[in-house]
Amino acid sequence: MRNRRSVLLSAAALAGTAVAGRWAHANEEIRVGVLSPMTGPAARFGAIQQSTLALAVEDVNGAGGIRSLGGAKLRLIFGDTRGEADMGVTETERLITRERAHALIGAFQSGVGLPSSAVAERYEIPWLNFGTVDRITQRGFRYIFRPHANDTLKARALVEGIINLGAAHGGLKTGVILSENTEWGKSVADKQKTFLEQARVEIKLVEHYPYAAPDLTSMVVKARALRPDLVLANSYLGDALLITRLMGEYQLRPTVYAAGGGGHLQPDFVGGAGALAEGVICATAWDPAVGRKVPWIKEVNDRHVARNGVPITEDAACYYQCFQVLVDALERSKDLDPKKIRDAIAATDITDPNHKAMFVPCTRLSFDETGQNPTATAMVVQVQQGKLRLVHPAAAAEPDVTPIWPYGRKA
Repeated sequence: MRNRRSVLLSAAALAGTAVAGRWAHANEEIRVGVLSPMTGPAARFGAIQQSTLALAVEDVNGAGGIRSLGGAKLRLIFGDTRGEADMGVTETERLITRERAHALIGAFQSGVGLPSSAVAERYEIPWLNFGTVDRITQRGFRYIFRPHANDTLKARALVEGIINLGAAHGGLKTGVILSENTEWGKSVADKQKTFLEQARVEIKLVEHYPYAAPDLTSMVVKARALRPDLVLANSYLGDALLITRLMGEYQLRPTVYAAGGGGHLQPDFVGGAGALAEGVICATAWDPAVGRKVPWIKEVNDRHVARNGVPITEDAACYYQCFQVLVDALERSKDLDPKKIRDAIAATDITDPNHKAMFVPCTRLSFDETGQNPTATAMVVQVQQGKLRLVHPAAAAEPDVTPIWPYGRKA
């Protein structure tokens, strides 16, 4: 795998000059490459990312396209990563060299985004990133940007939320972390452990299990034997459902069942886990409840629900935000040269809460020298009566929500 990737990256470096020269006369349309898992275990994530981006493209093109480029329309070209790093690299190469994408969005899983974004960097094609692993924007790259929260910000928000919500109930003393073994699972578990130990929660076990594992019984039984106050899971959808069902079967009922995001935030988890999902607490960069104070965000989510039957998810909201950051940069670049688009993205500075790029809210959307938005924020939601409800921080929490404590208690 490593040798194959090296060959691809070397080819990218050699071909970069030739590819870069193609953009000046391509202003009849703007091609946006999107890396998503359209098939495989994470396909449900990719489907909602696709349907959410469809709304964004529809709105921009319907309003006249990119005015500074003579009304040029945007076209999405999807690359199916299947959730696999090698396939992500191959599809990134295809989107750049064959589809001649002017910019890229993706690639959902951090383990796919790390090598794939390196290809974009070699070709000098702007990449607006979803994956939350901090390291994606810490490699000295110039073409990689992340407008939303990374693992550190999300882990801190989750731990602060758990500790604050539990303060009136005696708090937590012990915990276990059950985390899948991809780049994201390992990264976020490390951050969570650090913040929990700083909050004086003793972590008795950190277990990294195989992604999309067929059976996790032994791990759940091991965790039950430790009788933790907190079970914290970092899982994609299939694993999230499996762990939750096994916890119910083996009567692992901690005071708090929390998650770093991922599969636990999906509508299919809430529906699939049923009563066992009640009270699960999750970190998220976005929730439909933010539309309570920002009507246009509610309108976009309502359209998605009407068209697709489910709300926009955290990852899809971040894809939407990435797209709108690109639209804003295109208007300012007035050019389809990827280097000029890159410079316009780097110069992004948005504070208007009604700007479409603020779909994932923050006080200011800009990028530091690494490509990370330093003011990105995260929140905490809880499953209540089959819905995700925003419970932390207090300033953003839904006013009619009372947190469920402990896990397993009915709302």
